[in-house]
This record gives sequence, C-alpha cells and structure tokens, in this order.
Amino acid sequence: MKVLRPAKPTSEQLTVITNYKPGVFVVRGAAGSGKTTTALYRLKFTVGFWKRRHQTGFIDGPVRVLVLTYNRTLRGYIEALTEEQISGNDVLLSTSTFAKWASDRVAHEEILDERVRNARVGGFARDLPLSSDFVRSEVDYVLGRFLPDQLDAYVDCDRQGRGRSPRMPTALRRRLLDEVVRPLQEWKKEQQVWDWSDLAAAMAMRRADDPYHVVVVDEAQDFSANQVRAILNHLTDEHTLTFVLDAAQRIYPQRFTWSEVGLSVGPHNSKHLSKNFRNTRQIAAFAAPLLQEVETTDDSAIPDLSSCEAEGPKPLLVQGTFTQQMDHVIGFLNSLGPDNDESVAILHAKGWFGEVKNRLNAAGLAWVELTRNAEWPTGPVNVALSTMHSVKGLEFDHVVIVGLNSEVMPHAAEPGDSERDAHLRLLAMSAGRARKTLTVTYKPSEVSDLIACMDPFTYEVKTA
Repeated sequence: MKVLRPAKPTSEQLTVITNYKPGVFVVRGAAGSGKTTTALYRLKFTVGFWKRRHQTGFIDGPVRVLVLTYNRTLRGYIEALTEEQISGNDVLLSTSTFAKWASDRVAHEEILDERVRNARVGGFARDLPLSSDFVRSEVDYVLGRFLPDQLDAYVDCDRQGRGRSPRMPTALRRRLLDEVVRPLQEWKKEQQVWDWSDLAAAMAMRRADDPYHVVVVDEAQDFSANQVRAILNHLTDEHTLTFVLDAAQRIYPQRFTWSEVGLSVGPHNSKHLSKNFRNTRQIAAFAAPLLQEVETTDDSAIPDLSSCEAEGPKPLLVQGTFTQQMDHVIGFLNSLGPDNDESVAILHAKGWFGEVKNRLNAAGLAWVELTRNAEWPTGPVNVALSTMHSVKGLEFDHVVIVGLNSEVMPHAAEPGDSERDAHLRLLAMSAGRARKTLTVTYKPSEVSDLIACMDPFTYEVKTA
C-alpha cells in the first residue's frame, strides 16, 4: 500500500520546520493541516542541527532520535516516512509506539490482559451509579494523569475535556478512588501483574541511561500525562522535543495541562496550522458539524472549511442491510478499475470484518489488514481494512465506514456525555482521513444516533 508522500512545505509550515533549535515546540492543527508532514520535515532539520553538534564535538556518540506514535498502525506508516528523511551512521533512529518503547526499556511484570482487567474493574465498580464503559474510561484517565502517590489529586482536579456527563462530584470521585482504583492497584500487586498505566508510571519515575537528543511525539493528544512525564525523563539536558496534536481529535480519555507535567507552552514555542490540505470542501463540511457539540479545550482545532481548495462529491450515506451495504462497497471498488492505484480504507468501529473479508475474497479483490500491524504493508494492494481507532494519523484517497449501527458505538443520548463526545470525535477523525470520497453505510432499523448529528445539507443518501 502506498504511503502518501509529503508535499512541498508552505510558508506557514516553514515557520515550524526551520525553528529547530533546542527546547519544546508544540504543533497544533486540525485534520488535514499537514501536522505530521510538518513534523517530519522539522525532524530532518532538527537532526541536521544535532549532527553538526556531533561533528564539532559538542556531543559524544551518535545523535539519538526517537519518534513516538500512539498505535502500531501509525508507527508503521510514520517509519516509512522518517527513514526517507534521516540517514547516516552518526544517527540512531527509533520509531515506536509508547508501549513498545517503554516495554523495551524497563523490566516489568506481565502485562494484564485487557479483558481480565475490564472484568476486575467492573466487579469493583458494581455498586457505583455509573456505566461500565464510563468507569473503565475514568479509571484509565485517573491512572494516566496521576502518579501512584498522587492519586488523591483526582478528587479536586479540573476534568475539562472529559465531557459534561456523567457528573463526577467530589463524593463520587472519592468512591471511585476507594472502591475501584485503589483496589485495582492492590489486586495487581497481589497477582504480580501490571497494566499499561503501570508501565508509563514506571518510566516516568526512571531516569534514562541513554537519553535522546531529539524526540517527536505524533498524535500527542492521546498520550497521557504520565506518558509525557516518561518522555521528559528520557531526554538529554539540552534537547529538541516536538509534540504534534489536535485535541479535537482526542479519542482516548487523556487530558492534562502542560504546566502539570513541567512544561511551559505559549505563543513563543507553539504554532497552529490552519489550512486543510487533505480534504475536499465537501468532506470538511461534513466533518466539522460533528464537533459542534463536543467539549473543546485550548489545544483543539476545529476544521477550517474556508481553507479547502479541492472540490469533490458530497459524502454518501448508504442505507440497507449489511449485505446490501457490501454490494455497494464491492461495486465502488470495481468501479475504480483493475489498474487503480488509489488507496481505499474500509473502516469499522469494532473491527468486525468477517463478512467484509468474505465478500472481498468472493469478488477477487485483494486487501490488507492494518489494525495492530507493526509494519506498513509495502505491496501493491491498495484496499485496507482497519478499525476507526487505528487510522488516526493516516490518510487515504477513499474512506468507507461500514456498519455504523448503535450496537457498535453505544453511549448516552444527551450532548456532553463523555462516551458520546468520544464517538463524535472518532467519527469526525475517521471522516477526515479521506482525500477524495467518503462513504458511510448503515442499517436504518439499527442506525446509530450519531447520524442525527450530521448536517443533512452536507451529504447525499442512497438506498442500497
């Protein structure tokens, strides 16, 4: 599958790329604004700066460079691009997810299976007046934001970015800590297991023996406070650190302030990229309304419709049974022709692709699966299957979101619900992966209420 090559930098992006000297820099921007492209060009200039320092004897040994992504799919994609930007025997480059990087650097207990952890959390939370999904999300938020000896800070913290409901008054926060979080921590000790939050906390409290001169953190809005603390603890005293983010695309329960992790970020060391280069006007117009009711923060960047220059068809909503939905998808893929080199992503919220694979195979259409794939597929196949979560940071010529039903994205109905906000961000992010066309399919009798959040003037409807 092809990797879309970085385009020539704009004057706006050059102000970020050429500001490569030591210190922290935050690149903010909406979907399609070229954040990752800008960061990779900046990486090339930054490494050049540190290579010159190596050559003049300012630093001993090679320039140590780390590029972190939030999942394995994005890691494979970014690695293919970073290797084109950086070369030389005087550079040690690592491209990794946080989990893989941390696992390789600190001795740790067995990582607990997520299903076992969720069951244990649900058992501890059975008497709380909260849904199981919300409790799991809130526990992840607490253990990601606060170090083990600072958990009490959760009781009075500002939960901005976590949605307006369910409400979490002080008494309920205290119950969550005493009845769920602390019992979970004790149980893990007894079982001699860790979860991913323990790994981040351990890295945050361990000073590196071989720190990095240059670090780029892509999709940083989905990194927790403890993960950021871990990164800061593995830097040389003088370093160049770049965060690339858009809080409007946050899909995991991470929210913290720069100051609480010891960073000062302001106009002097941050840049907001405003222009949308990826999407057509029609796709951007479809995605923007999905974020209107979502709680935003200072690091959010709502898509700028006026900056899109490309034109294309309106996104298409296809109604029908799943068999009928797939009839449309197969017809669309066939319409691209046998010599097509345009990339197509078929997305599902839960990754339920059994029937999709059967239909593609029956039609003689080749495909690759991206979710959790540590390596970016390099062959000629241009049809990819992925969960919606796993395409964060990627882009494709065409995106098809199949089976958008209430079963796969359950949440409360009222605006401000934390899970509903997360699903709206996820849907807007997924739509924003498309460069040319966007299709959403669903069964009318089981439709997700997220469809009602779409502006009917921004899409066409087809009954399959």
